[in-house]
Amino acid sequence: MSEADRKSLKVRTGMVRRLAKELSMYEQEVATEQAKVAGLKERGADKHDIKYAENILAESTAMLPDTRQRLEEALQELQGLVEEFSGSLAGSAELTQAEEQVAAVQPLFA
Repeated sequence: MSEADRKSLKVRTGMVRRLAKELSMYEQEVATEQAKVAGLKERGADKHDIKYAENILAESTAMLPDTRQRLEEALQELQGLVEEFSGSLAGSAELTQAEEQVAAVQPLFA
């Protein structure tokens, strides 16, 4: 296996890791903003403040499908590389990390 193949596997692994973290952050942001909007409505806050918080919530919610799709595509690419290099890179750190990342992210799409 060439060094370029190792680098490709490492880059794809990092991409899946980053997108999984990004998706998690958006999900947390949506939950936080939902609580903020609910709190503002409960307190009877100014309509402008509520509208602003709802806009932030809408923007965060809109990012979820795109991020999820990019993660799914990156995961499929990484799975393909893991299968392709499973023989030639067996036992290598790059392949082990890629397999661990696939195992960690796969449940999100089950």
